[in-house]
Amino acid sequence: MEPREFQWPMSVLYSRFFARAMEPAYAEVARQAPIPPQAQALLDIGGADGRLALALAKQYPHLPRIVTADISQDLVTRAQRKAREHGFSERIHSEVQDVHNLNYPDDSFDVTMSFGSMHHWRDPVTGVKELCRVLKPQGKLLIYDGNDRPSLKDMKRTVSTIEGSTIWTALVYWMGSKDFLSRDEITGIVRDAGIKFLSITWNGPLCLIGGTKEG
Repeated sequence: MEPREFQWPMSVLYSRFFARAMEPAYAEVARQAPIPPQAQALLDIGGADGRLALALAKQYPHLPRIVTADISQDLVTRAQRKAREHGFSERIHSEVQDVHNLNYPDDSFDVTMSFGSMHHWRDPVTGVKELCRVLKPQGKLLIYDGNDRPSLKDMKRTVSTIEGSTIWTALVYWMGSKDFLSRDEITGIVRDAGIKFLSITWNGPLCLIGGTKEG
């Protein structure tokens, strides 16, 4: 599958309805993400219209540089606009990037992360390797995604633990879950990437691929 590039008018629908419904999830990820206090630069790949970047900027005022990147120019433009509107244009930078070929030098970021993007990547193994390549030694990789195809009931139960979530949040999660990878596929991605410091944490229909880079 090719990375999904949302162009107008799909980018408008995605931003105004789907991404807005996911704001409680973005806030929850920002609250739980183990961002080191000494971190200076974070890359959010597949960041769409920048809502996760905004949540991170609010949650971690010590973090001076957040790069939110997406393959869709229209969503990147929307992310730039949101950063300006919320007063974060000096800290949040939005760029067009393809996870399979990131235009950053090795060891560029203290944290590389993605939320709900990996199951859209054409080649997840390459994407994982690229996020690790641009990660500094002792930096953290955090890839949040879904696994398998949960029932709407299971998704409602999972989402109900997120502060501020609604039935619309659960419905959006469930609608997107048709493209989720299986547990075996996700395990295979981590195995084939061949990166020793990575591990997988399972949480019902959600998972986290993460670890601290050696060196």
